[in-house]
Amino acid sequence: MNDTTGALVTAALDYAKHGWFVFPLVPNTKRPACPAHTADRCDRSDPWCRHGHTSWEQRATQNPDRIRRAWSNRPYGIGIACGPSRLLVIDTDVPKSDRPSNSSGRSGEDVLAELVGDKPFPDTYTVSTPSGGIHRYYRTPRQAHLGNTASRLGELIDTRGHGGYVVTAPTVVDFRPYRVLRDRPCAELPAWLVHMLNNPHRIPHPLPSPPPRPESRPRIGAATGLGERYAIAALAGETARVRTALPGTRNRTLFSAAIALGQLVAGGLIDEATVRDHLHSACTKHVGIGAFTATEADATISSGLRRGLAEPRTPAGRSAP
Repeated sequence: MNDTTGALVTAALDYAKHGWFVFPLVPNTKRPACPAHTADRCDRSDPWCRHGHTSWEQRATQNPDRIRRAWSNRPYGIGIACGPSRLLVIDTDVPKSDRPSNSSGRSGEDVLAELVGDKPFPDTYTVSTPSGGIHRYYRTPRQAHLGNTASRLGELIDTRGHGGYVVTAPTVVDFRPYRVLRDRPCAELPAWLVHMLNNPHRIPHPLPSPPPRPESRPRIGAATGLGERYAIAALAGETARVRTALPGTRNRTLFSAAIALGQLVAGGLIDEATVRDHLHSACTKHVGIGAFTATEADATISSGLRRGLAEPRTPAGRSAP
């Protein structure tokens, strides 16, 4: 065991002592090393899957013997399964120059500071990410069941809870390390944040307004209900496509779904907030396995919506007047 592997297994054991459930990540990536296959490709040959597919969340452990065996030969990164660990991790990101979704130039830390104001926000265990982001770890109250969110608390702020995981120090990704910034006990998530996460609130994402339409020409379906039925079916179909997208197609599928639904927003058949909420929800699994980050998913959704808003669509497939 070399020094790097030794430091990783020591850290993984220490996290387990904190009561957190850990699992190995493919070296130099954010991808879970176990299992090495997805649910749709599970052939039951993996001993862990003989009674059905077993995900990284189910394999995450606090058992020191299992941890030592897992990290004995390779410098696996460390993932922490937030749900079993009763953690809610607040992830603030920095603006990306190649992402058009952030028009203000503010960082996630700026947005978080504005959100917190003078409300209680205890210091807690904190990790910096290679991209310049910050992860703050909080214990969730036993009665709370908080999942993953993207931008619900504000632009460039994501959270990881049930169904999600975080990469943690001293993991190296793309040859850059995660580092502990504040090595202190994990504080309990403030009640006001629990309330906010349970009652969705999002700082608006500015998008171009759809082109104006003459008042004398009614929307298709406005009187018959056809528009409503069409929008509901389209929303269900597009989110299902995103939810079941295969590796290598996920981002492209999300982008095309956002375009299609953006066209209906522009056509006046569905509101933008509903589209965003459903697409974010459809992305939860992909974000949880590290296919892309929640911030990247949000940028893709925003970009697709912009494209769709420029091309209004109606149930008949014609451009909106």
